[in-house]
Amino acid sequence: MIGRRKKASPLPSRVYEKNGAWYFVDINRKWHKLCRVSDGLTRLYSELAAINRDVEHSQQEMMSGLVDAWLLAKLKTYAAKTQEEYRRMATFVKEEFDKFRVDEVQPKNVARFLDKHFESKPNTSNKYRALLSVMFTYAVRKGLRNSNPVSEVAGATEAKRDRYITDAELDEVRAAALLGNDDKPTPSGPPIVALIDLAYQTAQRIGDLLALNWTQVSDEGIMFHPAKTVNSSGVRMLIMMTPELKATLEGAKAGKVKAIGPVICTQAGGRFTYSGAQTAWKRACQRARQRYEERCLKANIELDPLHLVGMHFHDLRAKALTDKRRLEGAVAAQALAGHTTAEMTAHYTKAREIERVSPVQKTRNGS
Repeated sequence: MIGRRKKASPLPSRVYEKNGAWYFVDINRKWHKLCRVSDGLTRLYSELAAINRDVEHSQQEMMSGLVDAWLLAKLKTYAAKTQEEYRRMATFVKEEFDKFRVDEVQPKNVARFLDKHFESKPNTSNKYRALLSVMFTYAVRKGLRNSNPVSEVAGATEAKRDRYITDAELDEVRAAALLGNDDKPTPSGPPIVALIDLAYQTAQRIGDLLALNWTQVSDEGIMFHPAKTVNSSGVRMLIMMTPELKATLEGAKAGKVKAIGPVICTQAGGRFTYSGAQTAWKRACQRARQRYEERCLKANIELDPLHLVGMHFHDLRAKALTDKRRLEGAVAAQALAGHTTAEMTAHYTKAREIERVSPVQKTRNGS
């Protein structure tokens, strides 16, 4: 049995003498012959260095090594929320592809992985497909394989999201955010309502709103540098100050004068987390629906099964851009979204827009 040496030895760690030769024993207890003892220590260290290079290269050629290398080199280029999500996803990828060498992975292996775990979850399937694709692109760049196997695997078909939050629904959710189930003011009510109002007024993503600091706010307006476009268009936006926007910002202060720190903050002055804000939104939606049902029951009114149901926080951005396009046109909506193309804005607005048309006028003479 290989164990810790009981006596001092001039030999390096994991190197042992056996039958007149020196051997290196790796972590899998495999013996690698280095040289004869008679060749001397200089030859020993030379052969050991070569063995270590081979072992290190072999580890890099495994999928687990590729995932670790990609995380170390590329993860820092993403937004904080994306980094957190990619770390979690990368752990799952390592577990599933643990026995594969990088150059052994074929399109069928990628397809089998996606179908096995995410066949009924097209959005999640596409996220994992995208992550695997950038990892294999990195592997090609590093010479670990010659092609990207993900490119031959089609993405899952996702149903277009067309949920439009009505003005009435938005008002009811705002009211529910302020009052809990006991009809008493909620501690997080004012900042969450400010977050909801900012999401609609500015059409910015929740991550950028939670990261917003008072140093970005001036009499002229609010300066945004959307995290999602930092590595693409790099757009910087100044959303001009209006009386409504100023009122929302005043509400975010909740009576406290602030000059620095986050605009959307907890009672203790800290920054809201993504999960904390999402939870507050979901609870407000649930309370709003519950109160709607109670009102309908009391007034003996038939329930609308879709009212206040299936609303995502991101739908506020879609509502803002849809309303902006209807009121001021496609160019204004694109500018507010910070999109580089009209097609990107249409992705948000087209499915939610309602074409308003007039009926055919009935003729009196039958012609």
